[in-house]
This record gives sequence, C-alpha cells and structure tokens, in this order.
Amino acid sequence: MESAPASTPAVPPAVPPAVGRARTVAIIAGPVIGLSLSALEPGGLTGAAAAVLGVALWMAIWWITECLPLAITALLPIALFPAMGVATTREAAASFANEVVFLYLGGFLLAAALEHWHAHHRIALGVIDKVGTSSRRLVLGVMLATAFVSMWISNTATAAMMYPIAMAIGALFGAGQAARSQRVALLLGVAFAASIGGMATLIGTPPNLIMAGAARELIGVNIDFFMFLKFGLPVALIMLPVCWVMLVFVFHREEIELGADGLEVLHAKRRALGRLMGGERNVVIVFVCVALAWFFREPKEIGPIRIFGLTSVVKSLTDAGIAVIGGIALFVVPGRMRDGGTRPLLTWREAREIPWDVLLLFGGGLSLATAMESSGLAAQIGVWMGGLQGLPLPLVLIGISAATVVVSELASNTATASMGMPIAVSLAHALGQPPLMLMVLVGLSASIGFALPMATPPNAIVFGSGELTVRDMARAGLALDVIGILVIVGVVLVVF
Repeated sequence: MESAPASTPAVPPAVPPAVGRARTVAIIAGPVIGLSLSALEPGGLTGAAAAVLGVALWMAIWWITECLPLAITALLPIALFPAMGVATTREAAASFANEVVFLYLGGFLLAAALEHWHAHHRIALGVIDKVGTSSRRLVLGVMLATAFVSMWISNTATAAMMYPIAMAIGALFGAGQAARSQRVALLLGVAFAASIGGMATLIGTPPNLIMAGAARELIGVNIDFFMFLKFGLPVALIMLPVCWVMLVFVFHREEIELGADGLEVLHAKRRALGRLMGGERNVVIVFVCVALAWFFREPKEIGPIRIFGLTSVVKSLTDAGIAVIGGIALFVVPGRMRDGGTRPLLTWREAREIPWDVLLLFGGGLSLATAMESSGLAAQIGVWMGGLQGLPLPLVLIGISAATVVVSELASNTATASMGMPIAVSLAHALGQPPLMLMVLVGLSASIGFALPMATPPNAIVFGSGELTVRDMARAGLALDVIGILVIVGVVLVVF
C-alpha cells in the first residue's frame, strides 16, 4: 500500500492505543476479570461454557482498550482454549484458515494492485469531474467516488486516497465562514461515504466478511458476493443520498460556486493521469474480471430468464477461490510502466504491505464464535435473553442495532462484529427469528460509526486535517448514526 503524498498530514490512528498506566491496567484487567468470571461460573454455566465466557470478556477488554494490537488479542483462543479444555489447538486454529480469510486476502491483493497503478485515482477524479463546480455538487461527486471505490478496497485506503483530493478542492472555496463550512461538509463526506460504501459489498469492509464467516461456521449458511448485495447494497443506496442531503442542506447549507478555475484544477488532475494504458489498464481488466466472476458465480433466474453461472462448469468454485485466482493472476500478468519497462501487476514488495493483521483478527473472532457455539455458551445466552420475546420485534432490532453502534463508536468495528456474531445467533433463537437476520443486523450496524474521530479510520483521517472539530463531526455524525440504525432495521425487516 503506497504511502500518502508528502503534503498530506500524518494520519492519526483510528483508536489511540492505551498507553502508560492505562495500558498496564487494561493488560492486567483482561485476564484477572476473565479468569475470575470463568472460575465463578455465573448464571449456572459450567466447564467449557464458563471458560469461553471468561476468554470472551478477556478478549473484549483487550480489543476495546487496544492495550495490545488487535491481531495479538485474536490469538488468545489458540493459546487458551487447549489449556482450559475448550478445544484442541487444531480446532482452535482451524478458523484462521476459514475460506472467508482467503476471500479477503484476495480482495486485499486486488486493492494493493489498484493503488499501486493509481487506477483508483482515475475512478475518483472521473466521477468528480462530471458533477459540476458548485460546492454542493462537488461534495456529492466526492462522496459518490469515495463510496464506489470503498466498495472494492478498504475504507481506510479509500479515505487516505480521497483526503488529499478533497483538501485540494476545499482550498478553492476561499476564506470565510461559508468556505469553512463547505470544507467541513466535503471532508465529512469523504469519511462518511467511505464507511457507507464499504457496507455495500461482501469485500467492502471487515465486518461484512466476519458476518459471512460466522454464518458459515455457526448456522451453515453460505453468503456469497451476490447474496450479500441483497442486504448491503440497499443500505448503502439509501444512506449515501441521505448523508449528502444532511451535510449540505441541513448542517452546512451555504453554497459556493467555483467557476472555471475550479473546473480547470480537476481537469488538470485528470490530464496528469494520461490515457488508460499499460499496467493500469491490465489491473483494471483483472479487477473487472474478478468482480464479474463474483457476480456470475451462481446461475441467476430473473423471471423466465436464466443467466449462466460459472458453477455450471466448475461446481466447487467459491468466492474465495475466485479471489485467490485473481490475486495469483496479479503476480503473473505483466504491466508496462510509463518509462517503458515491464513488471508484474503486483510484486511481493506491495503485497507484504497489505493488512495481514486483519486476517488474524478474522481468525480470532471466528475461533471465539465457534467455541461459544460448541461449548453451549451461545445457547445459554439465548436463554438469558428469553425475556425479550414479549417486546415488538422492530423495537428489539433497534435496541440491538443501537447497542452495536455504541460499541463500534468506542472500539474497532471489526472487533465489535467479532464479539457480536455469536450473541446475535443466541438472540435470534431466544426471539424465534432467523439467526441470519440478526447477524446481518449486527454486521451492518458495526460499520455505523459517524460521531467520533476514533470510531473509524476514515473519521480519524479527515479529523487529522485540522479543518474540523469534534463538535462538527458529532453534530452530523449522531444524526447519521440514528438514521443508519433505522435504515438497517428497515432493510432487515423487508429482506427477511
């Protein structure tokens, strides 16, 4: 993954890690509280179920405080479950090789190639260039470009890419309160659209894949790329225009017209990219082929029309297999550089920069979820939650979504999704509802974190600009949190 341009300020971490005394307290509190809970066997829990509850709380404390790297905390099941008699080392480690991990690995490799050849810049500038030069239209263009790119590469990488583009556009707004207000709207648009776009596709953001992996492990449901679009795409399609309207017509109503000078800046940026050719063209071709393969993996029936599916020829083909094939192809297919030389579309130099720690985090979350199910802890949680049966379903779903959003505002959305999946299954059994419904609800809600700078990496990136305050973000973000909860609950109720 390429570093940001030299003119871009350093990007702060999404959640400042605990330091000094606070870090020491968190490191000690995790095992002390977790092991004490395991020994006390609360709520009638015994044996493996109590042990898993203790480990889950231990991991939750370390994940929320980030006193250790998230990936290191994710390794606790391999270290602890064999010693506590919960699972063998082989069983605890099996989730780290779940096929969803390899699906995301392939997605990471595709994203790294797109970034290396700057194809994502061309997509972004192409969208922005078509919307006009008023500040409201530019916010819309930036948000559309950000959301589209974020559907395919990580939210963090998308925000880091769009941030300097947004800063360059914002500089054209001039001085004064109206100009500052529109710059704030532009930067918030980048952060919020990166999170919204990531919700649309299976590979858009880690919580989506954690939900898919947990669905396979816990309830035996295979969520492929096309199936996920039924949940994620409607939420993104509703949230994106609502977010834009809230930013430019409710919270930042001023409008500025840039005129010919602003349009020329955008044209100059596009001209600097030159024609689509060489390695950039080839990586786009590979990317499109992989995306089409994901979409057409299974045959589709639309009324009397049956659309061909790749599994008609290769029955065992999976989304993860397609992703790995695409990732390998990047190392095989050559690309011509602008100086005339050739090289593979991706080399290990770029590949080793992908977020390998996220893959470990996936594995740890799935290992914990599997142990909660196999130990009987998940079923017991369902018994504890049985009192919710008397409440109206929409109210219960709103409460679950809101609780997930609150945790996600304070902790990693990936860790939030990992902790929430087995609980979602238990709640579903207690409520007599399809487990997948609550898993989708929790998975999508984990990506709703608009109010605080530390809630998501995109929020932290734009906050690092110095152009906006915590109040600026919280004022719009809290409203969008509420809207996001209602939209997700509404989509879940309609789909299921």
